Amino acid sequence: MELGSQSTRMNRCLIERERRRHMKLLSFQLSSLLPPQPTKMSMPELVDQATAYVKELQQNLEKYKQMKVEMKEKLGPDGSKKSRKISPVLNITDLGSHLEVNLITGLNNRFALSDFIGILHEGGAEIISATCQYTEDRAIYTIFSQAIYPRIGIATSSVHERLKSLIC
Repeated sequence: MELGSQSTRMNRCLIERERRRHMKLLSFQLSSLLPPQPTKMSMPELVDQATAYVKELQQNLEKYKQMKVEMKEKLGPDGSKKSRKISPVLNITDLGSHLEVNLITGLNNRFALSDFIGILHEGGAEIISATCQYTEDRAIYTIFSQAIYPRIGIATSSVHERLKSLIC
């Protein structure tokens, strides 16, 4: 009888040892899912920390879901950004043998920069620099040019009319 009770006692010890090992593994896995902590925590502290972290993640999830809904409301049916219609604004500054062209448009009115450059080149201008910047709801084109032949100059009025007809 003593041999049987000793083997059951050994069995219980092995089962308990395995349970403790399994709990230690689970607590390690739980702590690895949490943000790094400066000190080692007891099991109740670890569970409290995990509970607080899960609640924080749930709040973040709700906040991001709300942001997603708000962003979808701002988008058009095709997924593109809804933007108010911005009329193109063309400004040409004649600086003698230099010409600066600025164009501001909405994103729904994109223009090929090469069209602008072609018109300027045909008007007697050589491009020094050309930039295109996109902001939240508009595109800003800036072209700085100089006369190919300084004695002849740039046909500013002709360039202005052709650029105006291009954007309208």
